[in-house]
Formats: sequence, structure tokens, C-alpha cells
Amino acid sequence: MNEVDEISFKMAQLAAALAERDKIILDLREEHSKLRADNELLRAELAKYHNSNSPPSSNKHLKPNTQGKQSRGGKRGAPVGHEGTTREQKPTEKNVVDTDECPNCHGHNVKDTEVINKITEEIPEPVPPKVTDNEIHKKECLDCGLKFIPPKNTVPLKGTIGINLMLFVLLIRFLLRGVLRKTASFLEAGFALKVTPATVNAIIKRASEAADKEYEALKRRVRVATRVFVDETSFSVLGVNYWVWIFRTKTDILLVIRPTRGNKVLAEILGQAYSGVVHCDCWRAYDFLSNASIQRCWAHLLRKSKELLGVAGRHFHAKLKLLFDEITDFNQTNPTTEQRQEKFVEMKVKLKKLVTYYSKNEEIRPVIKYINNHCDQWLTCVRLPDVEPTNNLAEQGIRETVMVRKIIGAFRSEDGSKHYERLASLVASWQLQGLDLQKELRAMLIRNLCFTQTEVT
Repeated sequence: MNEVDEISFKMAQLAAALAERDKIILDLREEHSKLRADNELLRAELAKYHNSNSPPSSNKHLKPNTQGKQSRGGKRGAPVGHEGTTREQKPTEKNVVDTDECPNCHGHNVKDTEVINKITEEIPEPVPPKVTDNEIHKKECLDCGLKFIPPKNTVPLKGTIGINLMLFVLLIRFLLRGVLRKTASFLEAGFALKVTPATVNAIIKRASEAADKEYEALKRRVRVATRVFVDETSFSVLGVNYWVWIFRTKTDILLVIRPTRGNKVLAEILGQAYSGVVHCDCWRAYDFLSNASIQRCWAHLLRKSKELLGVAGRHFHAKLKLLFDEITDFNQTNPTTEQRQEKFVEMKVKLKKLVTYYSKNEEIRPVIKYINNHCDQWLTCVRLPDVEPTNNLAEQGIRETVMVRKIIGAFRSEDGSKHYERLASLVASWQLQGLDLQKELRAMLIRNLCFTQTEVT
């Protein structure tokens, strides 16, 4: 091979190597593009669960494994003074299990070798429902003209479902989060009561209509409350994105389901003139409450700053956390009005200096904007007494609805969402007040279903 041929051969080898390299580069670029697209999809999916608007308690699967770790202050276990799970049981009847006959040879020459004393709690065996022919006398007073149903009546004037059965269905629905089909199956299996899911839905509808007065009274109490925690979460109704709003006061929880996340809901429930304290996140709809003292949620802010990955971002989050700790420590000292005003001015200066210092960092700018949009409203908890820096109570209150959303997926009708908001509001409020839920539901059903409106001629 002469020199020219050798050079040509080497150039051909080089060209083949370059072609192979270009092919590898092209394949790597295609793989990189695919991986980037997959990464964006995964990030978008993760953002549904892990974001500043979702509390850590809602994503236990994203928490680190803490098995085997001891809590601060010693070993894990019940607190000091806890009564334990064993309750004192006082028998109400005596049951003697005895015999004078051998089950093997049927002889009667038997004796006791041991007497086992055992206390148990039991419920009656499931029994089929009673079908009662009720005769209800509607009376008229000949002296004053009052027309009335006897006060001892506990039979609904409409429908064939009794109060106790309605109550049982409601407890399954709102305590056990039972869906219509499974509720109907349970009634058939446990009580030989054959009803369809449509019948269960009709029971809930009738109870919801009976709860109208109590629900409207609940709305009025929330409207005049001096302090309210507000939050909202999405919920599909017939495939359309609706919003469940929660308004929580010291004694009540109000749920309303509306097709909007805008300020129309705030105008409907609180009114634009509302002048109390409102705990909320940084959703712009709350700017509508111009007369209220608004406290923005520090939990949302700290979750948002915790997502910053850079060195400056981590330092910024740490500084915000120190400010939050300073606020909580200050509020625990029961300061005077003058001390609160001084601290408010001091904390406002600190917060402003902090955001100014870090505002040049591009990664932190979205969080800076988040703070600057409502600068004074982060420190209402310093300026006013008994104001919490977070909106955790609203998030806790709406958690039950989030669980229901995970179970049923969506409401199949607008009427279904209305029935849920009424009954769920009353159930949550009675539980918050520490009342007997069964007693309150029963009294409400009897009061509104078993009597006609009295009238005087």
C-alpha cells in the first residue's frame, strides 16, 4: 500500500468514526430530550401532592421513615396520667353458662372443674327493621285555634323511612364516609333491609332538606363571628371543577361548595363590610375583605421557602423560620397593646430588610413577591392579641372533605354537593362543640320532619 492509499484508508476510518460519533451524539440528545420530558411530567405529578399549599400531614408517603426513632423527651408511648385503653365495665345483667349433661355420652354425672368469670361488652344481634302502622292525630285547639301534631310524635310526616333508620344512614355516611352502594349493601347484610343506593340518596336528601334552618343559622353565626379561618380546595361536580370553601370559627365549621374561587363567595358568606380577623393564605380573592384584619398563613410561606434549593434560598428559609419562632415566642409572653405595637414596627423592619437583602437572587424572587404582595398582613398576629400566625385550623377542618374527595372522586349532581355541604357543616360543628352527634342529629330530624308548622286561625 503506497502512501496515498494509506492516507485514504485512514481518512475513511476517521470518517466512519466521526459518523459513529455523530450517531451516538444524536441518540444521546434524543434520550436526553425524552428524559427531560419524563422529568417534567413527574415534577408536575409530584407538585399535585408536594407543594406549598399542601400541609405535610396530607402526604405521609413523602415523609422520611421515622421507625425506630425516639421522640424528643424520651421513649414513645402514652402521656403521663393516660387512663389507657381498658375501661371500667359495670355489668348490667348476669349470664350463666352451665349444664348438667355431658355432650359426649349425655350422662348427668358431671361436676365443675373451674368457673370462668368473664365480663364482656356486646351488642344485640342484627334484627330486621320493624314496619309500623302509625296513626298520627292532627289536633286543633278549640280555645285558641292552634293546629298541631302531638309533641311526642317521632314519625316523619313524609316518606316511609323512620328517624332511627335515617340517623343510622347519616352516621354511616358522615362518620364512616360510606358511599351509597356500600351503605345499601351493609343495611341488607346486617339488618335484612333491602334498599337501593337511590333510596339511601333519598334519605340523605330528606335529611338535608330538614337541616335547612340549622344550616342558615350556622351561616348567620359565621357572618357575625369576630374571627374566622378560611380556606378552599377543589372538588369536581359533574366533571366541572368546583371549590369547597371552609369558614371555621371558635365554635362552628361552615362548608359551602361553589363553582368559583373568587370573592363572590366571600361576599356571600362574610360580606364586604366584614371587619373581624381573617386567617387565610395569599390567594388574591381575600383582598376583597378590605375592612378585615387579615393574617396570612406563615405555614404556607415556610413551605414555599423550604422548596428553595440554592444556598441563598436555604439561608433565606432559615431566616424566615427564625422570624416565625420570634413571633410565636413573643405571643406567649402575653404582651400589652403598647408592646405589641412596638414589636409590630420592629418585626416589620426586620421582614423588609430580609426581603430587600435577598431580592437580587433570582431563585428567591417568587417568594419575595409572595411576601411583598401582602407585607403588613404577615404580622397581624403581632399587632393583635390571640391571633395565630398560621391557618392550620382551616386546613385541619377541610381535611375531612379532602378524604371524601379521595373516596368518591366527584359529586354526581349539584344537589349532591348541596346535601353534603349542609350535613357535613352541621356534623363538623357539633363535633367541634363536643356535643353528642347522635343526639343532635336525632333532635334535628324529629324537630323538622315530624311536625307541621303550627298555625292559629
